[in-house]
Amino acid sequence: DSNKYVISHYFIPETKLEDVANDEKSGAKYKEWRDKGLLTVTEGSDVDLALVADWFYKLYTDYNIKLWKCGYDQRFSKDRINRMEFYGGWMKTGGDDSDLIMINQNAPTLSTAIKLTESELKRNLVRFNNNDMDRWCLSNAGLQVMNSIGQVLLVKISTEKRIDGAVALAILYEMYRRYRTDFKALAERT
Repeated sequence: DSNKYVISHYFIPETKLEDVANDEKSGAKYKEWRDKGLLTVTEGSDVDLALVADWFYKLYTDYNIKLWKCGYDQRFSKDRINRMEFYGGWMKTGGDDSDLIMINQNAPTLSTAIKLTESELKRNLVRFNNNDMDRWCLSNAGLQVMNSIGQVLLVKISTEKRIDGAVALAILYEMYRRYRTDFKALAERT
């Protein structure tokens, strides 16, 4: 159907969970979200990105959801890509035939995807399982027009807000936009 079904999961380091005063003021409920299974808290001061790859693998083993294409941000990619390649079947080759594709977080790359996401959210075509963290991140995001041709980028509506989930959704839509024809052909064969 025309709906888009999104399964999200978030990761934060344990130090973030211990020092949440600013995030709580902006509406974050990390402990509650952890207890609901929406969030994984990792040891230390930064997120072990190999655990993100483990989550993708868990989607496959638990629900038979196989990753076909995965957009990623270059800033956090190395450990996750290494772990995903370790599981096999997911390879970064650099071309359009790659499973793992770097998506630059800039207006020329994401503007069309952001506008498509906004349109489909307004039309209630995005099903994200009433994920509280998704809703929170989306409510914290605004659009900033970046240039004279109307390209936009997601921005925080205030500095203490978090928009990671909104950015991830924009990257997801960019991947969908790039590979929509191939995806639809694949879906018809299955």
